[in-house]
Amino acid sequence: MCGWSGAPPKSSDPIDRLERLAALKDRGMLTDAEFEQQKRRVLGSWSS
Repeated sequence: MCGWSGAPPKSSDPIDRLERLAALKDRGMLTDAEFEQQKRRVLGSWSS
């Protein structure tokens, strides 16, 4: 069990967060839909 809660680790740098999400998706740990959902969350918090 990895203990991952479904959200990427918190980072103050949105680029870093997006890169981590992309890496998880590339490894098959996130579906396309999960990646898109998390990407929107990161981008939404960045622009707020």
